[in-house]
Amino acid sequence: MEINKKAQDSPSLMESRLAPLLLFGHGEAGDKFLYSIPSRRQLTAAAAAAAFVDLIGHYSWITPRGWVLTLQPAGRRGGGDAPAEAFLRDPFSSRRVPLPPPDEEISGLAAKALGGGDDDAAWCVLSHDAADPRCVVVVVHPTEPVLFYCRPGPGDSAGRRRWLRHEYQPEAIIAPANHDDDDDLDAIVIESMGWLTASGGKLFADLEWSGKMATLEFSPSPATPTLASTPLAMVPCPAWWNHWNSSLVDSRGELFVVHFRNSLLCQRTVLLVQVHRLDSTRRAWVKADGLGSNRVFLVTSQFGVSMAADEAGLEENCIYFTKLDDKGLYVYDVGQGTTALYDPREDIPDSMEPILLMPVS
Repeated sequence: MEINKKAQDSPSLMESRLAPLLLFGHGEAGDKFLYSIPSRRQLTAAAAAAAFVDLIGHYSWITPRGWVLTLQPAGRRGGGDAPAEAFLRDPFSSRRVPLPPPDEEISGLAAKALGGGDDDAAWCVLSHDAADPRCVVVVVHPTEPVLFYCRPGPGDSAGRRRWLRHEYQPEAIIAPANHDDDDDLDAIVIESMGWLTASGGKLFADLEWSGKMATLEFSPSPATPTLASTPLAMVPCPAWWNHWNSSLVDSRGELFVVHFRNSLLCQRTVLLVQVHRLDSTRRAWVKADGLGSNRVFLVTSQFGVSMAADEAGLEENCIYFTKLDDKGLYVYDVGQGTTALYDPREDIPDSMEPILLMPVS
């Protein structure tokens, strides 16, 4: 897929060498600012910060690959007759990849997300990089068992390139007999699908509470997605750590899971960080001694990603993470087993959780 040059009306917003970035104040009234993780300092380019806020604050979803899926509803640009459009955008260079125009249902999801909280936030993920001809853009409905997907490229008058809708059956992924009668099976599966992670051309959702992994494939044709689940041995967890958060991370085609074990007395307190690698032959998670040569992980409530440490200007074999309703940037050294805390700015509320902006991979 050919990537468009910069939009004529959108200059380069920020140098990618400053990324990864944390954006504070997104979706809130008041102060908004960017924080560079490599340099561990607040960026003073107010105009650039405003441009980022405008970019991701309107009908947009950030993806783990750095691209931002942006929707422009009909009539939003240049008057009431402007057609709806969708595109992927690199927030650092303003490069665009055109997508088929969104239909009313997808546009409605975006509008609902803007007016609501996290429960209304649809999830967007790319199976491959946007320039790869195999790439499929997937939007996961936050409350219904529905996926929307398309190939990058503009729509056509014949309708051959358009957004497609796929409704899956949660009970086909996890048998109801495997759960207590009072469990809302559909809601549990739908929530897990909202964390789809791309690795090796497939999309994965860890259904760890059931000992299974869901796999979504769009091969050989995107018109026929295949969604299946396979048994997967669960990561052992001490009985006294019954609260945890986890995130899948793709690192050079290998799938990892990072677990944050929380205190029973305060769920915001992380007592233990565990890293496991998927052994597809054994269908089990195996403990990882490290993240791999020259690798660093970044994990937020949005997603988990892997980067080359030297290219990112970050410490090798470390996990940089943020927590829900917490402004802090935490750095866990996998080799040493120690955690450092950085305060991006003292004069903001402790509960101001940032969002992560990645350079396009």
